[in-house]
Amino acid sequence: MFRNRKCWISLIKSACPRCRTTVISTRQKSVPSKDNPSSIVKPIAKTGHYVVSKLKFLLEGYDMILKKFPVAYRLHQVFLIGTRDLYQDIREYMRISQELRYGKSVRELSRKELELYFQIPRDIIKVAPVLFVIGLPGTNFFMFPLIYLFPKQLLTWHFWSLEQRVDFSVATQRKKGEEGQKLLRIFHKLGSGTHPTVEEILDAKQYFIDKPLALSKLSRKHLSSLCRIHGKSTFFLGRRSRLWRHGGFVHEMDLAMAREGIDQMDVAELRWACFLRGLNPMGLSKKDLIAWLQDWIKISSSIDSQSMSLLLHCPILLAYNQPSNWILIH
Repeated sequence: MFRNRKCWISLIKSACPRCRTTVISTRQKSVPSKDNPSSIVKPIAKTGHYVVSKLKFLLEGYDMILKKFPVAYRLHQVFLIGTRDLYQDIREYMRISQELRYGKSVRELSRKELELYFQIPRDIIKVAPVLFVIGLPGTNFFMFPLIYLFPKQLLTWHFWSLEQRVDFSVATQRKKGEEGQKLLRIFHKLGSGTHPTVEEILDAKQYFIDKPLALSKLSRKHLSSLCRIHGKSTFFLGRRSRLWRHGGFVHEMDLAMAREGIDQMDVAELRWACFLRGLNPMGLSKKDLIAWLQDWIKISSSIDSQSMSLLLHCPILLAYNQPSNWILIH
């Protein structure tokens, strides 16, 4: 009897539009809405979702092409693995964006999820043109030699060997260090070969909120140097917004790192975190890397949107005179 009663209820709901509307609206209201504390880490827009989905489709197609040609499969096995890794990261990126869209708080994301959500858009912009050209008929003859000669310029870390990942990261850090020399005139204490303590840096926080070092008060040359230090475009339009967005992402990753515990990270993760924040980690022990990141997080945890300039200058304040960085630029 109860079974028949349930069947009648389901038939009534399916036949009555008003009942269906009530059910749908009830389901929608059941989705928990949470305040997202970050105005920086957001779900991707519809246009971005379209581009990412098309790249995902392209990666699936390229995987099938390589499987049809056994010789190419053997010669380009590394490229195949990189394509699969990138494909998996894009799927994860879209999943995170979907969760943010449906109300998940950015503070609920793990450190790894934030790092991936920060990095994947840059990787897509870099590698999408290459994959598109390779997908065209007859382009493999000149594209693969170019990729072999210029992997750093044309591919992302998904396609690099472990040795290449280290070499390219060190080369990038060397350029950041050279750019940091231009900002030494502002920080006289750094010029003497020492670093200010965390407490001294936080005491100077007010100077990064207003004149002379607030993000809105920096000169064009100063902004360009900061952009190069953080690997951002120096194009004159939108420099401040690019830096502010970058600092906001790093700040959220710092908070996630503090929540989960730096000591839970392996050496590869610690090195990536240090490279991102301006320290050359090569030659340093795990204990040294953890200690340096702990100092960084002490500063980052005291940062808000008004003092973002302080966090953006921390690669100079905390890392420039580190011996591992000096080796690269002197």
